[in-house]
Amino acid sequence: MEQVKRLKITVLSDNFTSTIIPPLIGEWGFSAYIEADQIRILYDVGNSGLPVLHNAKLLNIDLSKVDYVVLSHGHSDHTGGLGNKELLELLKRKTLIAHPSIIEKKFLNWSGRLQYIGLPLTREELEKNFNLILTKKPLEFTKGVMFSGEVKRYGYKEYNSGLFKASEEGVEEDKLYDDIALFINTPRGLVILTGCGHSNILNIINYAKEVTGVDKIYAVLGGFHLLSSDDQHVKDVINKLSSQASKIAPSHCSGNLAKSLITKEQFIDFGVGKSFEILE
Repeated sequence: MEQVKRLKITVLSDNFTSTIIPPLIGEWGFSAYIEADQIRILYDVGNSGLPVLHNAKLLNIDLSKVDYVVLSHGHSDHTGGLGNKELLELLKRKTLIAHPSIIEKKFLNWSGRLQYIGLPLTREELEKNFNLILTKKPLEFTKGVMFSGEVKRYGYKEYNSGLFKASEEGVEEDKLYDDIALFINTPRGLVILTGCGHSNILNIINYAKEVTGVDKIYAVLGGFHLLSSDDQHVKDVINKLSSQASKIAPSHCSGNLAKSLITKEQFIDFGVGKSFEILE
């Protein structure tokens, strides 16, 4: 796998804002803007798209210049921004990459009621607005940047409690096979970016090593879905993660306990407005 020499990842939407100036906004959800050498990637589009639009303007990021849109999975807090007409117009005719299961009808059991939390667009609408690539397999779609495809499970606990998908055959538990990550190879090692990490960040790390052939993990960034886990499980995951990655940037659904367990030397603040950079 080739390497990216210059990498910058900027958080455009998250639950937390990490700057006061400029006055950025957040919401429940996630979106990150990636500059990998000369290629620009938008990873997820947030819940409403409003923070993505607002924050990009204040951070002088031109979303019309994006080369690729990548969706981490089909939940609305990562894909809902596609229902925002202004954001959709800026992203039209871009190449959009996702797992095929992203178009499934997804639901959350909230207080005994099934609530729709899926994609705001149909497959036909995706095909109309984007150059659509749906794949279960890993794809190095630009030099040094790999779409993980369907993450292989290695026995670590997955996070899909209360999540369902519906079809003509009925409603069943959603295993979130569409949960994908980005693997970016740099001179310092792999940088792994997740949306929610429903498949477990430890499974994702193992799979990253397997499909890229790179054993050194430099940084792991994004949502780890530990917010609702018991304290001991969070401690176990963070301990294992800390032994493998030099830098850790928990965001979105990771939870405050996970953040508090990471050493000062390893922790990276990854809220709205923060950037992670590698400049070789």
